[in-house]
Amino acid sequence: MKPWGVIRGTIGIAIMAGTLAAAEPDNPWAVTADLTWASKYMTDGFNVGGDHPTWQPMLKLDTPLKGVSLKYWTALQVDRANRASDEHDAMLTYSRDFLAGSALPINLHGYLDFWDYPNQDVTVGKDGNPVSAREKCGQKYHAGLSLPKSIPLAGSFLVPSYNYYFWNPNERETFQAGGRHELILQYAHAIPVFIPRAKGQDVSTYASTSYHEGAFGITPGWSHSTAGLSTGVQALGGYFGWGVNYQWSYESSVNPEDDFWTTVSATYGF
Repeated sequence: MKPWGVIRGTIGIAIMAGTLAAAEPDNPWAVTADLTWASKYMTDGFNVGGDHPTWQPMLKLDTPLKGVSLKYWTALQVDRANRASDEHDAMLTYSRDFLAGSALPINLHGYLDFWDYPNQDVTVGKDGNPVSAREKCGQKYHAGLSLPKSIPLAGSFLVPSYNYYFWNPNERETFQAGGRHELILQYAHAIPVFIPRAKGQDVSTYASTSYHEGAFGITPGWSHSTAGLSTGVQALGGYFGWGVNYQWSYESSVNPEDDFWTTVSATYGF
């Protein structure tokens, strides 16, 4: 099997970005590469692949259109016996600040995501009846708003955000389409550098809660809350981060238990 959904998505996104970027040919293209190790793959409240670690490489290409980037992201199970839970995502992302000189600037962000599980076939429809085998793939749409300077706190800002995500499976007879509402608070602050030769260091934290609408046949309702603490350091020409996260699960059709996981990452820009 091959990740045809992501291949088609990558081609489509590249065409769109190339068309849009032509409007501002003088803007630079920048590349960001990241490699994250996670003790388990948690996303949207779901524990994908069980309690097994994953590699999560990412490659992002900025475009001349302000705020628009191309991104390719994957979650690869470290134990290849669990490769059925591998995920591939081709994304067109957007993030831009508005009203920067005002007392209440805002950030608008979102993405169009073509996701695929190339090693996983679906053989049963959402009604429980057999269907012809097909890849588990589809699109995911995201739109969000943040207020980056609305709540001053200890020399930085507590940032409230609202995000909406919507899943659109390629085959509606296999999965239920639906969305997720997320309310999140984030805080980041620079701290004194205590690692030799580091150029900068920071600590950040977040807390969120989510309402699922019923995508993939789950029971609609308040599904889970998450919180995390991380720190990062600028050194050796890159950025290195460490994080711990915890999820309280309220809806068993999303996740039957609470979860704790950790991450370690390295990011370089070119």
